[in-house]
Amino acid sequence: MIKLHGFSASNYYNVPKLALLEKGVEFEEVLSYTGVGPKYKPEYLDKSPLGKVPAIETPEGYISESRAILDYIERAYPTPPLLPQSPFAAAKVQELAQFIELYFELAARRMIPNLLGGTEPNPAVLQEFATNITKATTALARLSSFDSFAYGDQFTLADVAAILNLPVVRSVGKRFLGEDPLASVPALDAYCERMEQRPHVQTIRADAAADQEGFMAHLKEMYGI
Repeated sequence: MIKLHGFSASNYYNVPKLALLEKGVEFEEVLSYTGVGPKYKPEYLDKSPLGKVPAIETPEGYISESRAILDYIERAYPTPPLLPQSPFAAAKVQELAQFIELYFELAARRMIPNLLGGTEPNPAVLQEFATNITKATTALARLSSFDSFAYGDQFTLADVAAILNLPVVRSVGKRFLGEDPLASVPALDAYCERMEQRPHVQTIRADAAADQEGFMAHLKEMYGI
């Protein structure tokens, strides 16, 4: 049985976790709070060279970095697929997933400590977030209509990226900009409601909530947040 190392409050961990759940793959979760700091556990570096989560333990060895882990999962457990068979459609799914990660998740990431710690972000960082999100939101509407799924007529890796990352961006925007930065994206609200009804997404949300206390204790120990 493969093992997924990390913690449920981390969306980086939840990306491969959701993929595994949607595929019906049996796996074991191994709780690993990590981070750069004096409490670093050196032994975890054998699993993930930079000590980051997630890492996946396979019969052949360890793999780190979410994108590499997703590629392994899709190849090792091809059914049900999270990528379309068509090379073009598969590339479009990857394009959308990467677009969300690069232009939404990365934009919001710098203010996650503020969101968790109840502090105000650097004004320059906030302005950069507002500017970049506005551009990205306009482009997102060109990449997906969010009619049924993020792309095509089946749940794919684009949906994994969308439902795990876009709600975080909306929370950051509402907290620090006073508005939902994605409100203008057509059909996104209905799409998110549908995705939140999926049993495995609900599992992800419940596990993340259950892990929040332990995660915050870890942050306090490591960084004083």
